[in-house]
Amino acid sequence: MTESYIHADYKTDLYWDIFSDEEYVEVEKKIGHTRTDVLTEVCGHLLAIEVQYTAIPIKSILRRMMEHTIAGAHTLWLIAPEAFQNGQRIRSLNWVFFIQAIQGGMIFLPGEAKTVVPARIDNSLIFKDFSLGVGSKILDQQNPIEFEQLKFNKNSMLNLNTVTYDEWWVDAYLDCLP
Repeated sequence: MTESYIHADYKTDLYWDIFSDEEYVEVEKKIGHTRTDVLTEVCGHLLAIEVQYTAIPIKSILRRMMEHTIAGAHTLWLIAPEAFQNGQRIRSLNWVFFIQAIQGGMIFLPGEAKTVVPARIDNSLIFKDFSLGVGSKILDQQNPIEFEQLKFNKNSMLNLNTVTYDEWWVDAYLDCLP
């Protein structure tokens, strides 16, 4: 199966952003039985970055993350914003909700020049900050952060290496309560 132009563009841009800073980076690096889109090192942690634009089976997400964890890498799922803007292509966002649960209650969107945008998708909450309506789902997006601001953790329920960020969305939720 070939990858979409959107996926290839995000992956290539990310690779060149990291490479231009003369940092360790590999593209399509084989890890176990999978190939990660981009592999780099951040704050002494090996980071496997998966760029996702289309729906993916949850068991594929788990399989990739298990391979990364066995290799000592943490997995960062970057979800292309186009996944939310093209309703014909994405019928179910269950895979996004699953990634959000694994990544400490948030998803990450690609940013510019080695940054990511922390975001949260929800079925019913409307936050005060930027939001993009997605049917009955709302996407709350924060300012871009640098890779160095990510928190490298182990998801204790699934025993997988992942990344998170400070839980800014809790404050946004509390601000919206009557």
